[in-house]
Amino acid sequence: MRIQREQTREEHLEVSIHLHGILRDKLSPAAKGRATLTLAAGATVADLLAQLDVQRRVVVAINGRSYAEAVTMLQDGDQVVVYTPVGGG
Repeated sequence: MRIQREQTREEHLEVSIHLHGILRDKLSPAAKGRATLTLAAGATVADLLAQLDVQRRVVVAINGRSYAEAVTMLQDGDQVVVYTPVGGG
């Protein structure tokens, strides 16, 4: 039984997310743009965005490092911030 629990932990990972701007609408209003998500081990930024149904161009920072690529693999305990790019002129 203990082995199964260890395998389950290895098969999944949890990440904390913080969504900014219009992306906050992807979560309930009570969440205020913050949540913890469980993903399959080996999940990437693209997998996270797909689970959240984000279909627009976004900027992703993981653990304070900006501009994570869609293929970046997530690790258990990562803190992920997602926001829309800011344009100016």
